Amino acid sequence: MTCTLRLIKARFLFLLTLILFSSFATLVYSQKGDVFSDAVSISSNSSLAISTPLAFGTLLDKPPQLNQSTRIEIYDFIQANPGFHFRGICKLLNLPIGVAQYHLGLLMKAGLVSSFRDGRYTRYFQSGKFEEREMKIASLLRHETARKVLSIVLKKQALSHIDLASKLGISSQALTWHINRLKKIGLISFVKEGTKVRYSLDEDNAEMVKWYLDFIR
Repeated sequence: MTCTLRLIKARFLFLLTLILFSSFATLVYSQKGDVFSDAVSISSNSSLAISTPLAFGTLLDKPPQLNQSTRIEIYDFIQANPGFHFRGICKLLNLPIGVAQYHLGLLMKAGLVSSFRDGRYTRYFQSGKFEEREMKIASLLRHETARKVLSIVLKKQALSHIDLASKLGISSQALTWHINRLKKIGLISFVKEGTKVRYSLDEDNAEMVKWYLDFIR
């Protein structure tokens, strides 16, 4: 009976020792694994630390104000459509007035966009790309009637004032208003030939007007 108890105790101690050894081995292995994971993590972070400045440098190629999708959309639209007025930008980009005002304000404050007052319209241009005279011409050509008048002048058509007004579908008084605006910035002049009027385009501005007529639709 005594031998049996001793045998049972021996087996119990052996199993207990085995369990304790296994637990210790598991703990040591897990700690080594954590050390290895930390090493991998440090290595990864080191790579990130090396690559991050390069990526950050790429982001800095653009002004910090162009870090928001709506603002980028507005800026790109103005680049592609110089002289578009505020309401048109809101409508074509489907933007609420307050949102457009906010982002345009930031773009103007950053010196990326300039505005030009055209009567009751405020028109927008990419800053540094257009002189004041060019902004005047682009703004004027955003008016459909002015574009049509200049298109006719470019074709060197000699029409009486009444015939030209009829061709454009406007009154004689309205045509006079548009003609005076075009004359004021030196784009056209006119000579009377009997009952007809020959409007001519200023040669110094001919190429610019042709470019704008092709560009602005």
